[in-house]
Amino acid sequence: MKYEILLADDDDSVRLVLSKALTRAGHSVKATDNAQTLLKWAEAGQGDIIVTDVMMDGREVFETLPEIVKQRPKMPIIIISANNTVNTALKAGQHRVFEYVPKPFDLEDVTNAVARAGLSVHPRKAKSQATNRKLPMIGRSAEMQPVFRAVSRFAAGNLPVLIQGAVGTGKDLVARLLHDGGARADRPFLRTTDFDNTSLTLQKVNGGDIYIDEIAELSLHQQERLLSLMTEAETIPANDRPRIISATRKDLRKMAESNAFRDDLLFRINVAEVRIPPLSARDRDTYELAESFLSQASPGQTRRFETEALDVLHRHNWQGNVRELENMVRRLAVLYSDEVITADMVLQEFSKDIRPQDSSSEAMDHLDKQLEVACRGLLNTEVQDGEDAPYQVALAWVEKPLIVEALRLTGGNRAKAADRLGIHRNTLRTRLKTLEIE
Repeated sequence: MKYEILLADDDDSVRLVLSKALTRAGHSVKATDNAQTLLKWAEAGQGDIIVTDVMMDGREVFETLPEIVKQRPKMPIIIISANNTVNTALKAGQHRVFEYVPKPFDLEDVTNAVARAGLSVHPRKAKSQATNRKLPMIGRSAEMQPVFRAVSRFAAGNLPVLIQGAVGTGKDLVARLLHDGGARADRPFLRTTDFDNTSLTLQKVNGGDIYIDEIAELSLHQQERLLSLMTEAETIPANDRPRIISATRKDLRKMAESNAFRDDLLFRINVAEVRIPPLSARDRDTYELAESFLSQASPGQTRRFETEALDVLHRHNWQGNVRELENMVRRLAVLYSDEVITADMVLQEFSKDIRPQDSSSEAMDHLDKQLEVACRGLLNTEVQDGEDAPYQVALAWVEKPLIVEALRLTGGNRAKAADRLGIHRNTLRTRLKTLEIE
């Protein structure tokens, strides 16, 4: 099917590109740079589908959407926005928007959304919530956009949601956003693993959300009782039926294969899925997160990080993800009263986290034996033309990891790494090139 698209975006280049793409897809397009014209067209009965940006001429399209929906309640609305935060996604859900597409987008994302909208009679409905609700989830990286879209789509739904992510990635926060952004926001958010008394649990949740943190830790008995609760809940009318939101850092499918997790329960809870990426995969989100955490830790103050300090935080390997970063920033805010948090302050705190390795005689003996075996094998192997001599190879075993660790501890500062290693910075520069360490 081909449709008349009402397109609104105050960026000339975006309007041009989208108009051409939608026209190539066989649709007709009427384009404008403001929401008021969009409203006039809708009132006049023009257009089948709306594709609009959020911000135009300093105003949010959400100010105009209620009137558009009132005039054309059956017209699907697709929101596109460069403000790639969960706030925009949830506002889209609150205003009966059919779909939210974040910028930068692939043209195929928009054309596919239009095709899906064409098959829809009514745009998705969601109970209106307060638009000024605090939505603390931060991240503009491309890796976080699927999370925001999933929250937007699932918040107002009735499907069980499984949130997957490593420790500290923000699974609890996503669970709260799913609850607060949907029609159940005024009902209980029950965090529990006790399902023995089905009637009591259903009474407590009262049609709200049941949240199970690390569902993989449930015993087989708890899993059985949860399954019974979900079965009992199916007898409740849809509008009053509780939703199960669960979270895990483990692979439930593998657990099900080994009979550590019930496969019938897995099929019940894993209907809608949200996968949260680790902080290391989130590009430069560390910068925005660190500044936000510092602001939260220093209310009413104008504290900030110097650029080099943010660079050090960005390069760090956050095994504890966002939670570990937040704890570090809170620690910095308490220990240092300076208005500006410097790179040296950050490095000083990182140095405190270094744990001494096990230096017991047993561990050292084990290491010595491993080195003896490795060196014996190295010396008994014939050196081919062009290959390094055994001496150079053995030195590289220790030298490369030593330099890499020195760079990690100093936040990538080569001068400080050289001082820590006890070598000249020119020597370090040469060894970095030779060992191909970036």
